Amino acid sequence: MGVAKTTICPNCGAEYPAFRAECPNCGMRNEMRSERSPRGSDAVRKGTAASRRAQEGTRWQFIIGLCLVAAVIVAVVLLVTTTLNGSYDKPVVSPSPSPSASAAPSPSPTPTPTPTPTPEVTSLTITFLGSKTEGFTAKTGDKIQLAASVAPDTAKEGVKWSVDNESVIKIDENGLVTAVGTGKATITLECYGKTATCPVIIR
Repeated sequence: MGVAKTTICPNCGAEYPAFRAECPNCGMRNEMRSERSPRGSDAVRKGTAASRRAQEGTRWQFIIGLCLVAAVIVAVVLLVTTTLNGSYDKPVVSPSPSPSASAAPSPSPTPTPTPTPTPEVTSLTITFLGSKTEGFTAKTGDKIQLAASVAPDTAKEGVKWSVDNESVIKIDENGLVTAVGTGKATITLECYGKTATCPVIIR
């Protein structure tokens, strides 16, 4: 004679024959379990030692969970308090620069250039083909190259040519004379206050 299979009510923990459709103790419907599902253990049955141990473990898990939640709350409160009372809300004050550091260095005075002394011309002569000329005669359209003989040589940069009648002759800065019309004119050579002249007749 075989032994009838029993099952344990998951609601009240009462053990009853597995063929019953519902628990005789609480009336909960009996769900058919597959053969693979583990059978009920002693921890499910009320009043057994395993059931008492399971209840004790559940109680400790609940207590540990409460402790963890309390620790998290305390940590959050400490963090908020430290942030509000710490140095985060204090303005950062940068040190003001000292007067000596902020003062811009005064520019050095610009040196006054030493004026170049005016050379003293000792000799000034109008020359033509290397010889001194006292004057000359030419025809309209002729070109004559004059030169300036200056002593000392350092004064040559101050040489200036001019003519008093440009309708007769013209002269450039290098002493080149061009006859442009008939008549008389005077060429003047000047260098640092000293002058020399040369009369010209154009026919």
